[in-house]
Amino acid sequence: MDEKNNNINYKIENFARFITPLPTEPKQNNNDRPVNWGEDNLYPYFLIDIAEKCSLHASILSTKSNYIYGDGLIDKKSGDFLSEIQVNEDDSLSELIKKCINDLVHFNAFAVEVTFNQLGEPYNYYHVPLQNVRINNSKTTFFINKDWKNTPRTVLSYPKYFPKSNETTEPKIFYFSSYNVSVNNIYPSQDYKCIEACVTDMLIDEMFKNNVANGFSLTKIIKTFKGNLNEEQQRIATRKLREILTGVEGQNMLVEFNSPQEKGMEIDTIPADDYASKLIEVIKKSEKAILTGHQANSNVLFSAEVGGGLGGRGAELEIAYQIFVNNYVKDKRLEVVNAFNKLFQADDRMPVIDLKDKEKLFKTELDSATKEKIMTVNELRSEAGLEPLADGDKLLTTNQVLLSANQAFSSDKKKDDDEIESYSATIEDYEKVKHLGTNKEDFVLIGKAKFSGCGHYHFASNYNSIEEYLLDNKIEGMTLDEIAIKIGKELNQNITKQEVQNAIDLLKNAGLINAKTNTANSIIHTAPSSIANANKVEVYYDYQIRDEADGSTIIPTTRHFCEAVINSNKYYSASDIQKFSSAFGYNVMEHCGGYWKNKATGVVNKYCRHEWVPVKVIKN
Repeated sequence: MDEKNNNINYKIENFARFITPLPTEPKQNNNDRPVNWGEDNLYPYFLIDIAEKCSLHASILSTKSNYIYGDGLIDKKSGDFLSEIQVNEDDSLSELIKKCINDLVHFNAFAVEVTFNQLGEPYNYYHVPLQNVRINNSKTTFFINKDWKNTPRTVLSYPKYFPKSNETTEPKIFYFSSYNVSVNNIYPSQDYKCIEACVTDMLIDEMFKNNVANGFSLTKIIKTFKGNLNEEQQRIATRKLREILTGVEGQNMLVEFNSPQEKGMEIDTIPADDYASKLIEVIKKSEKAILTGHQANSNVLFSAEVGGGLGGRGAELEIAYQIFVNNYVKDKRLEVVNAFNKLFQADDRMPVIDLKDKEKLFKTELDSATKEKIMTVNELRSEAGLEPLADGDKLLTTNQVLLSANQAFSSDKKKDDDEIESYSATIEDYEKVKHLGTNKEDFVLIGKAKFSGCGHYHFASNYNSIEEYLLDNKIEGMTLDEIAIKIGKELNQNITKQEVQNAIDLLKNAGLINAKTNTANSIIHTAPSSIANANKVEVYYDYQIRDEADGSTIIPTTRHFCEAVINSNKYYSASDIQKFSSAFGYNVMEHCGGYWKNKATGVVNKYCRHEWVPVKVIKN
């Protein structure tokens, strides 16, 4: 360095690293004030930010909302679709529920403002965006502000709404929060565990945008050669360059101030070792982490065009969708339905609602060989736009099966029976998959009728069955009649004491609860087992006869494949059945063993006499 002319001065500018905020709840002792949501009270704004800037995350959130809402609102009692019901000046009931579902998938909670008429009866219901809501320590007062960032003092407070316990006509807030394990006590914990991956994906997109817009790669050296700059001038010049060369955290910009020379500014790139390949690896890992964090068993579920032709993937995708429904959607849909039915308890105008699952989601396009196996002649002619034939309600080909002497099946099968008349899975097909499934003796059967249908239990404040309530609550010193009344109120249905006794016996024998009865006074005490078995409750499938089919499970005309599955004495997972489909070339979950002509009705069904019945089990 030439000290006389002060030839070279260096300044290094580090772009500030992006620090992911935490949903910390600062201590708040004053119950008249809201507890901050995050240290700066802006954590929900951060969640919205990543939902807007991380495209994969945003797509999954949107698709989850659509799956939960399904095909729309129905009357729970009749099963009929509900006509539009206005809940305020602008929104119908379906619009209100859709908004609340969006909040639920983003924040794991939602809020509704309830207003009343002069008689103190619920009159209007308004969606309150959850990012506007803050809560006090006791969760009895809600503070609403449309802009906590710029006008933090412009706050309105509302008491909590308790259905059927209303004493005033002032507006109140109905609040629902789904339970997740968290160190926080006030605000919900999101059920997607991929915040850091979303931030990484968001920053990569930002970096690409900056590189394209400004033409700069990751790191630059900027050299100036005109004019001696003092410290203040260097500081200003560096700030101006930083504003021009917007980058992503972790990037470095080296500004080199040189003595006057007859040359302009130079910009050199600092090379990065294998930068492109490393970046691609980071992108793949972040995308995988986002999908895993959303419990997404198939990424195509969140990108494929619904309703379009998907070729042979349709059956596979339908099964993947059903797995996601069982593991996530049904649980969330149940929470929404139970919450709104609780909200409307004091409003006689409102029906008991439910949400209908979507009909077949993915249209499967089968190849010609498969169509000839499972479609009748008239169905094939209909696809081609041709008129049906009088005797065309049968397959183009009939699959003839030769049985060896050592195959233990009925010998009096008829070639023209009600199942073999259509395409059927064969005993050779069963040989391909006979290793799948798990012996029933390895499980304790919990039931198939009273449970919500989710693959695993995620306990919330609402319950769908007696068993779910007992798995999550203690019963202290009550008779069977008293327990039946208590749980009946929780489930909003009539419960008999015999149903309670059956549920207690079932869970006690399975080791899921402890239960004692005082024979002197019939007082019962129950508590969830200290052994955490409840989270081991799983959904498997049993192969059984359909309700509409006559006769026994196995009859002389039962196809060999169905007989083999039934006699295997196994339960099958959804993954097992998906492997059946891959081996056979059609959707075994939907069609089971093949087509079945019901001789009682004359109808040819696109499934056999048997069906896959979901059962709740725990492994021994």
